[in-house]
Amino acid sequence: GALLAMPLMGGFTGRWGTRRMTLVAGFAFAAMLGILMGLDDLALLFVAAFLFGVSNGALDVAMNANASEVETARGLPTMSSFHGFFSLGGLFGAAIGGVLIGQGLGHGQGALAMAIASAVILALAAPRVMAFAPHADGGSHFSLPRGAAISLGLLALLCFAIEGALVDWSALLMRERTGASEASAALGFSAFSIAMAACRFAGDRMIVRFGAVRVMAIGGLAMFAGLALAVTSTHFALSACGFALIGLGAANVVPLLIGAGGRIPGMSPGAGVAAVATLGYGGLLLAPPLLGWVSMHSSVTMALGMLSLAGLVIALNARILKRS
Repeated sequence: GALLAMPLMGGFTGRWGTRRMTLVAGFAFAAMLGILMGLDDLALLFVAAFLFGVSNGALDVAMNANASEVETARGLPTMSSFHGFFSLGGLFGAAIGGVLIGQGLGHGQGALAMAIASAVILALAAPRVMAFAPHADGGSHFSLPRGAAISLGLLALLCFAIEGALVDWSALLMRERTGASEASAALGFSAFSIAMAACRFAGDRMIVRFGAVRVMAIGGLAMFAGLALAVTSTHFALSACGFALIGLGAANVVPLLIGAGGRIPGMSPGAGVAAVATLGYGGLLLAPPLLGWVSMHSSVTMALGMLSLAGLVIALNARILKRS
């Protein structure tokens, strides 16, 4: 659902504006969250899951396109801070979810409460979401990647692939390489998430001071070095440091690529963001099972070690931000 909605939203935001589509997708996302966990019919569950993905993908494109327009209007790097709040949402969401489940609200009641809270917060924020004039090239067509969007999207795919791999495989790697317990093994991904959130809030200042190309190049090298350290170390603390280094490196790469997608000449911000995001999220979905297949024929260490080369590819292609 998400991958189908993303390219469509490029046309919709161009026709009706990024503010309107952000609010429509946001309220739909909150509604589907409340409905999804309350269903006990399998067919309805599949329909609801599909619509949940549609609203999620639509919201991702619409709010990133609006953020790109805000960034352009300000004349200052801002996208990394926006994505920093996204990372905070992931951390707070995991913590709140754990508390709700611990209180016996893990059978739909907690999800309904969060859906209502999300809708209320969105309603309070709605008057301050900036409106921009729709773009003349907007339409309901698919915004398939083309030109510079393909290159930006493929680099986003590599960065998302590393993030998706850590979500699904970091705990298993920690257990196999360091002998950590199940509870301790999850701390590797926590180190990655916390480092990423912290670096994103510092990212805009770093971009102003050092330039986007240099920040992306250093980020790619940090991802390569961090993943290499995580897969080769047999010490828990060193592996956790490797995951944190990946978070520091990856923090500002996707915001830079999506921001550049929103400024591609000849494309509306929504169409450019949609093209980059569609390819990028493809990496998030496809990389974990592909790595699972490689692991089955070799090992998790080998699979993630091969993936570390993606960081080098990102670093070597950082100048695409200047060309775009």
